[in-house]
Amino acid sequence: MPMKREAEKLARLISEAVKDLEEVALALSGGLDSGILAWVLRNKRITAYTAGLPNSKDMVNAKEAAALLGVSLKFIYVDEKGILEGIRFLKEIDGSITPLEIGFELPLYFVAKNSSERIIVTGQGADELFGGYHKYLDSPELMEEDLKRVVERTFPREKRIVEELRKELVAPYLKKEIIEFAQSLPLQFRVAGGRRKIILREAGRLLDVPPPIIEREKKAAQYGSGIWNMIKKMAKREGKRVGEFIESI
Repeated sequence: MPMKREAEKLARLISEAVKDLEEVALALSGGLDSGILAWVLRNKRITAYTAGLPNSKDMVNAKEAAALLGVSLKFIYVDEKGILEGIRFLKEIDGSITPLEIGFELPLYFVAKNSSERIIVTGQGADELFGGYHKYLDSPELMEEDLKRVVERTFPREKRIVEELRKELVAPYLKKEIIEFAQSLPLQFRVAGGRRKIILREAGRLLDVPPPIIEREKKAAQYGSGIWNMIKKMAKREGKRVGEFIESI
């Protein structure tokens, strides 16, 4: 199973997954997953959105990425009032949501709430399918377990979040064809020798995605956006742990 041939197939599958989309909002972190989607959507009516604190890592990366990818970018600046509203909203959507889940769902909430487009596109699922997290280098078996959680818990919740805000959520990497393709790959096409998302990066090269996007490493949304640090500061100010603070809201 030559990797180049499989990377060509992956590039085709990604392009196919978004070919019918028009006038969309793309949640852009500036990383590989959303960067590839921005690139294949760049000739359509697309606006990229990045939510977070001013000068956070995601804001800096997204600004650079949007310039490289040739897409329009809008920043959504987050403040404490917005975070409190977002936490309340997420807890109403899912009463069992954990503090960590709140942290990584808030950027999606802000994009869905503040974008004018009806369709929201995200890169959800790429990490679990192609080995994006550092932990997979030592424990690649966790990919299957994490993907199951995304498919059965995370993505259905995200659809509810977006639908409650009268939008529609599309996650191209979670299309049935891409999931089945990724699961058929040898492990070394995904993680090997300290490298992650090997075949996804190769697919990006074949699609002519700008090299800085292809080589960028992953930083989880709650950290890259700066939102988690803001929640921690809010909790500390009240003399509470993050979990206690979120429970009190």
